[in-house]
Amino acid sequence: MCLIVVAHRVSESYPLVIAANRDEDYERPTRPAHWWDDAPDVLGGRDLLHGGSWLALSRRGRVAAVTNVRGAIRSNENRSRGELVSGFVRGTDSPRGYVEHVERRKEQYARFHLLAGEIGGELVLLSEAASLLEPGVHGVSNAPAGVYWPKVEATMESMRGALQANGSEQMAQQLLGVLHLSATHRDPTRDIFVTGQRYGTRSSTVIIAGRENILFVEQNYGRRGLPEGPPVQVSLVLQN
Repeated sequence: MCLIVVAHRVSESYPLVIAANRDEDYERPTRPAHWWDDAPDVLGGRDLLHGGSWLALSRRGRVAAVTNVRGAIRSNENRSRGELVSGFVRGTDSPRGYVEHVERRKEQYARFHLLAGEIGGELVLLSEAASLLEPGVHGVSNAPAGVYWPKVEATMESMRGALQANGSEQMAQQLLGVLHLSATHRDPTRDIFVTGQRYGTRSSTVIIAGRENILFVEQNYGRRGLPEGPPVQVSLVLQN
């Protein structure tokens, strides 16, 4: 079960901080975070089944992330929810304009939570309805809109603490540690990091965005929660 927590315009130095886990079948073909061949200014992982993404950002400061909703009924006629992320980071619509466009056709997708925003600008969440997020710490997982699972609340509290870290590197390491907290409850509503035989946390991603620079760190995992390779770490400068 996926998890996305954001600190939106809470810190003067870091207007956007994201900590996210992607939970998925181990067999689903995935490419870890990289600069996209067909969109060279976009950085993020890629679903090789449908070509979309669960979390990505662009050098222009556009960022989007998506989770599914537990119990959502998916059919072969549904479009891939990952295209909602790639569509925003590659596009030019405002976050609000993009989300309003998606909202008008959301029946084409199985249920989801979509975050779309611009660093230092607006951040919009689309669940059952679209909402412009106020400055603060926000979180979503796979629960229906308005339902906060314990792991979301715990990660939001950890995010508030991490914002006091001494610099982006220390903050990133602190948040990666939170995202990798061991699964002890065997309950996807409580476990931040999920391990299983078929399904589990495939990647932990932290994005720390200053007003001009962004630190992107991602650790990928395989079965039993074992790391796959060293972390992907990229520092980039925002382009106007």
